[in-house]
Parts: sequence; structure tokens; C-alpha cells
Amino acid sequence: MRYFFTGLLCLLFLFTSKADDGFKIEFEVKNYQFDTLVIGVFYGDRQLVKDSLVREKKNRFVYEGKETLDPGVYMMLVQPENKYIQFLVPEDDQNFRVNVDANDLNSVNFEKSKDNQLFMSYQKFVKSQNVKLASLNERIDTLRAQGLDFAKQQDSIYMLDDEVLGYLHNLVKDNPGTLTSLIVKSSFNVDIPIFEGTEEEVNLKRYVFFKKNFFNDIELDNPASLRTPFLHNKIEYYVNKLTPQAPDSVIQSVEYILDKVKPAKDTYKFYISYFLNTYAKSKIIGFDKVYVHMVDAYYKSGIADWVDDETLVKIVDRAEKIKPVLIGKTAPDLTLYKEDGSTVNIHDVDAEYTVLMFWAPDCGHCKKSMPAVVEFYDKFKDRGVELIAICTKHQSKYKSCWEFLEEKDMTRFLNLGDQYHRSRFKLKYNVTSTPKIFVLDRNKEILIKNIGGDQLETIMDEIIQLKKSEE
Repeated sequence: MRYFFTGLLCLLFLFTSKADDGFKIEFEVKNYQFDTLVIGVFYGDRQLVKDSLVREKKNRFVYEGKETLDPGVYMMLVQPENKYIQFLVPEDDQNFRVNVDANDLNSVNFEKSKDNQLFMSYQKFVKSQNVKLASLNERIDTLRAQGLDFAKQQDSIYMLDDEVLGYLHNLVKDNPGTLTSLIVKSSFNVDIPIFEGTEEEVNLKRYVFFKKNFFNDIELDNPASLRTPFLHNKIEYYVNKLTPQAPDSVIQSVEYILDKVKPAKDTYKFYISYFLNTYAKSKIIGFDKVYVHMVDAYYKSGIADWVDDETLVKIVDRAEKIKPVLIGKTAPDLTLYKEDGSTVNIHDVDAEYTVLMFWAPDCGHCKKSMPAVVEFYDKFKDRGVELIAICTKHQSKYKSCWEFLEEKDMTRFLNLGDQYHRSRFKLKYNVTSTPKIFVLDRNKEILIKNIGGDQLETIMDEIIQLKKSEE
């Protein structure tokens, strides 16, 4: 028995299906006072409404159609507490009956569905073993508190583990191709061999082996996997936990997963969209590179052909604006102006490190962070750091740029602007809000960006220390 996400009822989703013999799933629901049942399905990282059934007879609801359902794990939701039971819809087993008491959803049983009956047997076995395990753990806690030996109980737990593993492996071996087997396999752990070497070498070897074999028992290319509770959690763990959180490493893992799921068209489509949206919203510095990669590889190339033209233009346009100022790129050169009208080229600034700060006099965040920026400059100006403050105001508001400098004690570093926006700096640096900060090295390569003024001191100190350690 589980609780369905409350907002589920407001969602609708269109699913692709194929024409053949259709499906018919009958629900006999005792002690149910309401006239509708909601049918949902797992889908990637979400649970979606598939249909709403109207009572046909006293306890009977029927879910049927002329085209078969996509295989996977579905749900029957009962009101008013939004509780639900799970049931399996195999590709070749879509005509069966579900019997359940609304007052006791654990009473569910299935007729004419071998896969669901197998799944029920599996769940009952696991539940019974968990009861035994809880009893053993409780006994161990009691013995430990009394200072008594509990080795016998610990050995019983090991034996229980072996019994469960044996049952699960036999279930998978004896029932190939079933959804139950697909689900059970997903719970298998990677069996890591014993490695030799120093502690550091052994840990590295264990990590490499674990990551390489992480998906051994996950059928990424099986279309049914998308409609299960386990697939998305596995993929998220692989990308966010097993993968070093650097853009190039993440891109490599994303590509690996997309290549593996490609035979399953819906899964491939879902995760192309999912990764695009995830890294479009990411707040992690530098991860916009993953977004740009997704756009170039799948959207500009035409692979994501399900996106309408208007949306595609917006997606590509955003990537094109981000691309010139990705971390690791050479920062675009700009010709800007001092208050007296003399020009300065960014690339001509002779400094080991150049900090570009785009700001505006009427920006609340700029005013708040400016004292920290001034303090940072005082500490680092003798350590090879030059700070360039670029006011983003144009035309009639351009004058306000210079009026603000004395008030915030900004005259000690280089202040520039562009009254008529001839340099197009907002476009070249994708300045959509302020403050926006870039740190460049001697060659004007972007080291980091989009950090707060209060972070400058810590980050710059780390950059300088890292360079010293590499020399």
C-alpha cells in the first residue's frame, strides 16, 4: 500500500501504443464508495495519470482499449486518501482481473495473470523475510544492551541474506522475460571482487569496477524499464553520485546512458528531454556546458524532432548565447570607455588575473555586494589581480554609472561603460542580470563565472593556490 502523489489527478499524459489485440483489465473493488478509479503509471521520474474509470456495476470497473498498453508498472488509485496498489502490465499479458478490498489494499490478488501472481509471491516472500530480520535485529539490540553475546543471531541474519539472494536469483533464472524478473534484477548489488594494492589503489579499483558494472542487471534498452519505479533512481545515482561532478565527466556519463537506452524509443526521448531541462536549470557553476552539449548533439542536429519550431528556436538561441562564455573559453574582447571617453580593450589589460564585474547603479544585489568586492580588491590587487567594473546602463542612464562610484568607494579599480552599447557586451557575455562576475587568467581564458561578490576572496585564493601547486 502506498500513497499516490496528491497532484496526480490534475495530470494527463499521451502515450504511444501499437495496434493489435488490445487490452482488458477488470477491477473488482469491494467496500468502495466512490464511482471512479484513477489508473496511473510510473514514467521516468514521475507518476502520471493514464485514465479514469467509471463504475460499471456494484464493485466492477473495467479498463480496456483496442490498442495494447505500453508495458510497465501501473497503479490503481482509490479515493479519498489517494492510496494505491501497483500492478504489472506485461506486453503479452494484458487481459486479467484484479480483486481488492478498498479497506485493505494488501488483500489484492490477481486472476489470469502469471506475471502479477509471480510478483505477488515475490512481495509476500520479501515481507515474510523482513519480519524475520526485524525480529533478529530486535533480539540483537536486547542482547547488546545486556552485554551478552549475539553471534548466533548475527549468523542467522547472514543465513537469511543467503536465503533471500538464492530465492531472488532463482526467480530471475526461472522467469526470464517477465516484468517481475526485470524489477527483481534491479535490486541486485554489484559483486565487487577483492583487489590488491595500497588502500588508495584498492578504493580506486573498487570504484572503477563498480561504476563499470553498475547497470549490469538493469535493462536500459527494455521499453518497460521507463515505466518502473527503479530506472530513474539508478540513472540519477550514476550521473550525480558515481560521476565526478565536472561538466566533461557528466557529458560522458549522459552520452553513455543515452547510447544504452537508444533502442527503447520512449526512454531515449524522455532522457534527451530530461537531461536538457535538468542542465538548463542547473545552478552548478560550469554545468551550462552540459546544456550546450545537449542542444548541439540532439536539438540542432534534428534528433529531437518532436520539438516544435518555436520552442526549438528558443532552445538553440539560448545555447548560442551561452556558448561563447563557457568556462575554458577565451573571453570575448571588448572595447569599452572610461568616464573621460578614453578606450580600454579587455584583452590589453596586463594582469595575471582579470575580474570582470558587470553591475548597475540601481541593482540592489550590486549595492549589497559592493563592499565585499572593494575589500577583495584591496587584498588581491598586489597579487596580480585587476578588477574591471563594467556598468550596464546605456543612453540617458549612462551618467548614473559615474555618480555611483564615489558613494561605494569604487574609484580604486578600473571602471568602464559603453553609452551606446557599441561593443554589444550584454550579448557577448550573456548579461541578463546583475551582478555578473567572470574571472579570467593571463590569457583571458574564463576560469570561473557567475559567482557572488562575497565569494571572490575565497575562490581567488583557491585559484592562486592551485596554480602554485602546479608550478
